[in-house]
Amino acid sequence: MEDTSFELRTGSDIPVQQLITLYDSVGWKAYTTSRRRPDLPKALQNSSFVVSAWSGDTLVGLARGLSDDVSVVYLQDVLVLPGYQCQGIGTRLVQACLERYRHVRMCVLLADDEERSARFYESLGFQNIRNIDETPLQSYIRVSGVKL
Repeated sequence: MEDTSFELRTGSDIPVQQLITLYDSVGWKAYTTSRRRPDLPKALQNSSFVVSAWSGDTLVGLARGLSDDVSVVYLQDVLVLPGYQCQGIGTRLVQACLERYRHVRMCVLLADDEERSARFYESLGFQNIRNIDETPLQSYIRVSGVKL
């Protein structure tokens, strides 16, 4: 288990190699292929809000939001290095995003269909769209270059 002390920083100026290490460590290799790798820093720079967790000089977590800053924020890329998971880092990252967008009506995210993800996001007040009866909703996605 790694050292549990960490600090949160905002901003998208994060060394590319640290980003690649973080994304690869959680299996999100679609972001780090040789073709997509140059887009990763650009994705952060074009985000409305980026918050990262650091243990010394090591990037240990990241979350980012994309928003119109009025009606909706899309919470994207909540990642924590495996050795630092279950230590409150992911919670603090999401809370920082929610605090930044507390005035925005709706926060949306897509997550892996895993019980662990469901428990994590539900503990932070998110509801799975499948479980909403009072206001029936549907969700749609289109991913470039992927046949779904």
